[in-house]
Amino acid sequence: MDPVYIMRSYIIDVGTYSLAEQAGMFCEVLKEQLEGDFGLFEGTAFTYWADEPYEIDFIWDAGDVRIKLAFMGDPDNSVWSVIGGKNRFRGTIGRDMNESCRRFLESVAALSKDQ
Repeated sequence: MDPVYIMRSYIIDVGTYSLAEQAGMFCEVLKEQLEGDFGLFEGTAFTYWADEPYEIDFIWDAGDVRIKLAFMGDPDNSVWSVIGGKNRFRGTIGRDMNESCRRFLESVAALSKDQ
């Protein structure tokens, strides 16, 4: 499952510019950092949720693992989370998208290998 392709298909339809811009920027960094290796997202079920202009969520579920990107109307409140069992990782999607994405993918990888 290519998370970048899926995200892009929904971002195109987002009517709130700030949400589309945030999600689009993160999506591009995600594409660069994944370098075509989508193994971390294999076997996941995808869900998209929107409450524009306040929030859009991209969610991947695999068993008891939930991977979530939540882009908020106020960019300072945008977050990523990776939750599985007793393990929970969470971080902000800050201005340094490269660092935010790196930490996000490290958390997905850490939780994926425990499953």
